[in-house]
Amino acid sequence: MEAVILHGGQGTRLRPLTHTGPKQLIKVAGKPVSQWVLEQIRDAGIKDVIIILGDNTPTRVVDYYGDGSRFGVRITYVYQGKARGLADAVYKVKDVVSDRFLVYLGDNVVPYDLSKFSSFKGSASILLAKVDNPNRFGVAVIKDGRIIKLVEKPKEPISDLALVGVYGFTREIFDVIESLKPSWRGELEITDALQGLIDRGREVDYEIVQGWWKDTGTPRDILEANAFLLDRYAERKVEGVIENSTIDGRVIIEKGAVIKNSVVRGPTYVGRDTKIVNSYVGPFTSVGEQSEITDSEIEYSVILDRVKIRGVTLMDSLIGNNATVEKGGRWQKLIIGENSSVIL
Repeated sequence: MEAVILHGGQGTRLRPLTHTGPKQLIKVAGKPVSQWVLEQIRDAGIKDVIIILGDNTPTRVVDYYGDGSRFGVRITYVYQGKARGLADAVYKVKDVVSDRFLVYLGDNVVPYDLSKFSSFKGSASILLAKVDNPNRFGVAVIKDGRIIKLVEKPKEPISDLALVGVYGFTREIFDVIESLKPSWRGELEITDALQGLIDRGREVDYEIVQGWWKDTGTPRDILEANAFLLDRYAERKVEGVIENSTIDGRVIIEKGAVIKNSVVRGPTYVGRDTKIVNSYVGPFTSVGEQSEITDSEIEYSVILDRVKIRGVTLMDSLIGNNATVEKGGRWQKLIIGENSSVIL
């Protein structure tokens, strides 16, 4: 069984961060979102992975994942180009998958045992979850224990069961996609493809996911995913240099990092070669590699790689690669793209 990770889309709700790279490579709890997906797939015993590339700097994805060997998988890349919908992306793998395959949106985090997809019933299987805002998602209508209808981003409330971005398919899905027409959004919708299976009398299996899951489509989603993953997976691991500092709780400090005259309180992640001096880094914060935090206070934030922060107090913030934030005397809330400089 192969697994397909969809790595396209423009990430418009995450701009300016996605002007310079794909949303799936934004790091949460020390790893890109799609790496959490990849490792979840690997841990389910699936070693052959196909990554569908979009047109938002696809070389960054290839440079990061390579042939997959350092992650314990074998990666094949398929180029989708301009986004024309999830069903179009799935169709791109027609010539490289076998009878059954898994599809996982690379910007979603769904704690679930993916090995169950190796034996799903029917022509397809999907994961669903109850949501408060079904107009943001594709939704499924269930009657007598069977899915009878699927609609993409319904304007009227017809169900609170959203598709969470994890699917199992047989090759029958390709025949259905070939007959699809673009939706009102101008895309080939995966919900229409699944509906096509149902209309042909095929069974679409499902399971309702209990508990937390996240579509990381907005800055708030990124912060919540970061907090959840830190809370669930962070363990105390201090491999950097600690000088006259206090490290409280489940804090991961990678090799080469230096913490000096500071307090770091977990669950928190500090990447390689990062320096934190005369500062406080509070719970549910991730700091990327080669960053510098000086004379600052930070809580519940995601700081990406090679960021410089001096003399500021931040919370609920998402700071892009190579950005600089300086000065300021009160709590701020910022979303800053790559290669930016902000003086408060």
